Amino acid sequence: MPKKVLVVDDERNIVKLVRDYLERAGFVALLAENGQQALHLFRAEKPALIILDLGLPELDGLEVTRIVRR
Repeated sequence: MPKKVLVVDDERNIVKLVRDYLERAGFVALLAENGQQALHLFRAEKPALIILDLGLPELDGLEVTRIVRR
């Protein structure tokens, strides 16, 4: 089964580019545009890796990291 990678960024062009590279490499890309979406997908899908923008609106990447690490 392919590994899941969660990609979190509020810039859609970056997310699309990273998704394309990951899918060509055989990964399943899970996409989120903000911290709340990222936490929901993290809890539901249990990705092997998170690629996370630190400068997210509302709930920033550092806070997402703190929550995930708990």
